[in-house]
Amino acid sequence: MAGRRVSFASMAADAVVDAPGVDSANDSPARWIPTASCLPNPRNPRDELGDLSDLASIKDRQLQSCLAVTPAAYLRLWPEDRQVLGAGPEDVVIVNGNRRRAAAQLYGREQLLVVVDDSVAESKATLLRAALDENMARKDFDPIEEANAVLLIVAQYPTAKEAAEAEGWSQSWISHRKNLLKLHPELQRQVRAKARGEEGVSINVARRLGSVKGIEEMSLAEQTTELEQLLQADADAVTARRAAKLEAKAAAKAPAAAPAPQPAVQQPAVQQPPVPEPAAPAARPVAEVVRPTPAANRPEPASPTPLPSPEPAPGADGFSAENSEPLPMPEQRAVAPSDEQPATAAPDSGLDRVDWHNVEELADAICRTLSADEAYRLADALANRLLTTSS
Repeated sequence: MAGRRVSFASMAADAVVDAPGVDSANDSPARWIPTASCLPNPRNPRDELGDLSDLASIKDRQLQSCLAVTPAAYLRLWPEDRQVLGAGPEDVVIVNGNRRRAAAQLYGREQLLVVVDDSVAESKATLLRAALDENMARKDFDPIEEANAVLLIVAQYPTAKEAAEAEGWSQSWISHRKNLLKLHPELQRQVRAKARGEEGVSINVARRLGSVKGIEEMSLAEQTTELEQLLQADADAVTARRAAKLEAKAAAKAPAAAPAPQPAVQQPAVQQPPVPEPAAPAARPVAEVVRPTPAANRPEPASPTPLPSPEPAPGADGFSAENSEPLPMPEQRAVAPSDEQPATAAPDSGLDRVDWHNVEELADAICRTLSADEAYRLADALANRLLTTSS
């Protein structure tokens, strides 16, 4: 299927024509066909072709060929369109290039260079996809039209999973388009208006609104209430992120705060035991003065009774030589790493530690880092990038 899609795109863009009278090579699949014989595609995903003034130059120069199938190949797929088509024997059905065909009719071009290839009508899905691919490349392609076209293609397969695998889409990419069609027609109109650059509802917000449980059964008023709550939640999230960024910037610019001084440790005062005062000798009366006894008659002096050791003073707490070293002062202590003030660091998203080959781990890290709106935009960007690289 991927190779087939590439061939569709190349066939629709392989001819650059300067004048309507130049014949193509005999072996070329492209040929000149009267503009009146080029029939519009009844299954064109575009409801409206829009302003054709940007194709006014097609009157003198056709810069890109058209891709078409024969009416017989088309009617094999949709026989119910026979009356609508009204094809003649020389007619072809334009698959890619319906705006160019309409501009040629509007500005009076008589012939168009057309590549006729019935392999495009191999199945309903291949023809619908060929018509969708051209329109998806246009910036002004209506997102509601795109969603309808995608789901019409998906309906050609037994399951959405098989459709995603065959068409090269992810199931989430399909779900995003399906969510748009769950909205009330009035909200779909606002989505279309926003895509045209007018006031309305953005595609990302509309897809998220469409993912709300039970949204299809809600009335317009109920869906509008859900939309207002969603927008308010987005606004609150933006405000919170801005406040966090401002706080981080302020913290980065502020000088590192000096550590608070620690109170000095008061050493207990060492109290010396009180020295007992010597007892004053009792005064003797004059009349009782004892004359000194001669040494020969003097008795041996008695051994002095030792004085009792004084008890430690209250508050000394058993002070001894074993704990007599003074405690270190606070400024003499080594500062442990845990005492240092941590440097202010930027918020850690965790992406630098993610295994980029682990899809689930990467998705978790992205969801922690980005808002829901940003995550949806990233998913769309990845899906579009994959489609571009695969083609």
